[in-house]
Amino acid sequence: MFLFIKKAAPFLALCLSLSFESCRSTKFVDERTQIMSDGLEINASDDIFKIYDTAFLPESPRGADERSAKNDEGKKYIFMRLYYPDYDNKASTVNMLKKMIVMADPNPELASHSSIAFNLEDDYYGLTLYSRRDLKKESCENPEDNLYMKLCNPYRSVQTTLAIEVTDQEYEAAKKMLEKDFAEQKVKYWATKNVVVGIEGFKRKKLPRSKSILGGQDKKKGYIPSSKKQKHFVCSTYLAYVLQSCVKKVDDYFRARNISYQIVSPTDLYYIPGFKILFTSTWVDYKIAAQEFTKSSPLFAKYLKD
Repeated sequence: MFLFIKKAAPFLALCLSLSFESCRSTKFVDERTQIMSDGLEINASDDIFKIYDTAFLPESPRGADERSAKNDEGKKYIFMRLYYPDYDNKASTVNMLKKMIVMADPNPELASHSSIAFNLEDDYYGLTLYSRRDLKKESCENPEDNLYMKLCNPYRSVQTTLAIEVTDQEYEAAKKMLEKDFAEQKVKYWATKNVVVGIEGFKRKKLPRSKSILGGQDKKKGYIPSSKKQKHFVCSTYLAYVLQSCVKKVDDYFRARNISYQIVSPTDLYYIPGFKILFTSTWVDYKIAAQEFTKSSPLFAKYLKD
């Protein structure tokens, strides 16, 4: 019975999505490649390319304090990429699932998928369906190499890159965990887990904003120790599990607020303490955006090859 539910999950998501229409829809385009969308030209003014402010960086002027600059060089960061994909086939199951995820989302941001990396190269780890290897490498510039991403239009799909500062030990632990899971492929995408995240999202949407954000509710239980590892996740719950397992301040926050990694949605990842937004772009412009960001924030230059 459970196997049947697993196999039928994409179809169920399609049926649910046909029953509900998301009230949020936005068109995006990169200004360097004027494209046609739905027969209408999208102007460069609609471009969503953005490098965020330097609140994440040291407050002292660049180059003003050599000692501070030297300390900054020793910092380590884990990166996360959130996606708002655009599908050419609007009737596809994945597009319907995206609509369902957005509809159930308690947060104002737009994202339906997430991935993780240890540098700013276009080489992230993401958990999706569409092959025997559920944990796959994802490239915005070469989406055709990934069976999930190739369904998306890279000129209209949007990504937002975030980072969290961690210790050397936390960085290495998370990297080792991802490399091990990627090699063994025991971690699996379980479509029915979206139902758990969706139900939680709908519940939170009814609450005031101060209560609907991740950790905003006072709960007596919910936290799951990392030692109780499961093999079945969706993209965002897997990332939440990795962070909880390897980054102490994330685990401390989840424990203190009784947060279960099993209910974390893609946009909830924005609200994990310590994460800051670096830049946003269309997929086709990811490398350009990363280069422009590292020019404005040299602290991150070592994470991107020339």
